[in-house]
Amino acid sequence: MSLNLELHSKKLLLYPILQNIDEGILITDTSLNVIFFNEHAEKIYHTDAEDIIGKHADTLKPSLNLEAMIRDQQRLVRDKTFINGDEVAVIKGLLELAPDKFAAYAILHNTFSMEEIQLKSLLQSPYEGIAVFDENLRLLYANEVCFRFFKCNGKNELHNELSSLIPRTSLNNSIVKAKPVAGELVTARGRLLELVFLPIVRYNRTIGIIVKGIPSHRQERTWGQMVEQYNHGTAQYYFESIVGSSQALVKQKELAAKAARTISTVLITGESGTGKEIFAHAIHNMSPRRKGPFIKVNCAAVPETLLESELFGYAEGAFTGARKEGKPGKFELANHGTIFLDEIGDMSLSMQAKLLRVLQEKEVERVGSIHTTKINVRVIAATNQDLLKLVAENKFREDLFYRLNVIILNLPPLRVRTDDIVLVSTALLQRLNQELGTGVNQISSDVIECFCRYDWPGNIRELENTLERAINFCEGDSINLEHIPQHIKSYNSQGLPAVKAAGSLETLLEEHEREVIVNTLKNYGGNKTKTAQALNIHRSVLYRKINKYKIRTL
Repeated sequence: MSLNLELHSKKLLLYPILQNIDEGILITDTSLNVIFFNEHAEKIYHTDAEDIIGKHADTLKPSLNLEAMIRDQQRLVRDKTFINGDEVAVIKGLLELAPDKFAAYAILHNTFSMEEIQLKSLLQSPYEGIAVFDENLRLLYANEVCFRFFKCNGKNELHNELSSLIPRTSLNNSIVKAKPVAGELVTARGRLLELVFLPIVRYNRTIGIIVKGIPSHRQERTWGQMVEQYNHGTAQYYFESIVGSSQALVKQKELAAKAARTISTVLITGESGTGKEIFAHAIHNMSPRRKGPFIKVNCAAVPETLLESELFGYAEGAFTGARKEGKPGKFELANHGTIFLDEIGDMSLSMQAKLLRVLQEKEVERVGSIHTTKINVRVIAATNQDLLKLVAENKFREDLFYRLNVIILNLPPLRVRTDDIVLVSTALLQRLNQELGTGVNQISSDVIECFCRYDWPGNIRELENTLERAINFCEGDSINLEHIPQHIKSYNSQGLPAVKAAGSLETLLEEHEREVIVNTLKNYGGNKTKTAQALNIHRSVLYRKINKYKIRTL
């Protein structure tokens, strides 16, 4: 008891220090019952100190195995484990307070938390030059864009460039006042940049500053051109095009950014409309092949009889109507770049076998040719189907699945990203206004509430179509409830369609399906091809449903 009291008094003296450091700290008495558990430990274990104080330390999940350390006479152990999905570095130690009387402690540190993922993504942004200085203006870090922009090979060389460039008045202002400063314009190597100073404040003291260099909007060159200049990317979209801050999306963006640094095959899965193609573009534009071609093929849109020649090309006189000089296929066109195979789950087994050979041999043979051509192509594939299920049903080749299954991204549907709906809606509204030349710049709170309640089976694509339809019907500058479809408004707080009248489930589903088709046809002015694409069904299926429901079209 005296030993425990002594340890307890020492804990009280150390409490202010241990409570305010960046690691999680756990301390036990000689019975291995927890007597101290700081706030960082609470965050790591997702539990309150009051729920663990007084209990045996090994009741925590995952267990720290302190009793095993005593049994095996291990005085100090360094380990790594996963706690609530985060990798945590753990240092565990024993304190022998008397013969065979041990207290224990553990120091926990997140090695790869979501905050660190977001910080690394920010600092490695391929669109901005970012440098970090300490309070004495010593250069601590600069991202790749800075080194490339100033053509510097070392930190000292870059520090000299930045010291002569950055206006000390604004920089010192930001440090002294601990407030961000933006709008400082400088000319560097013939280009106009806008500088942003972001002080790093800890315990009410500025300990450093982040300096971001952004291409100025006052230049004649557009932002897109500057991005192109920095990255030389040949695809259309970048990671900044992917809007959202939910943990599920940020995790996939981080994985995609890692995948971009390699040339390994990537398989992107997810429901229709979740942004698989945008991820493919972004991966290419951040990859070592960003200067090479980016070629897209929708495997479901090309008829089976033409897909082989589309992918691999054809030789002179290969078939009736063929070009005299022949034609290269998409794989040849993508040489030293990236080919994006969308909807790969719809490819026939015979085509899968031919694709597998190309991936294994890294060569293609044009239809009707007796020669092969060596290729160096990175493959990004995407599907909204469960390929493992297709493999079990003998509808997808197992060997091809494992050839594609190198790096997998699984994009979350919009219904699990409720917090992102406002951000995504705002970004889509801005883009649609630019494309349509309209000035609808607001979405009412009632509409946002409906959007957050709705299930979005068509995901971001459905949200975009809904906003485009609303813009076309809107006569003011704000989208209100009367501008959105009834089936979205009628969803109740449980995410189920509000039922206005009794009827069988089949009847209700058919009524809902008819309403969706009618509204989509109106949205596209009766264009059946665009309607089928928006609904992600074949045109023949759309025609059958139009006849079934006796829908009058324009």
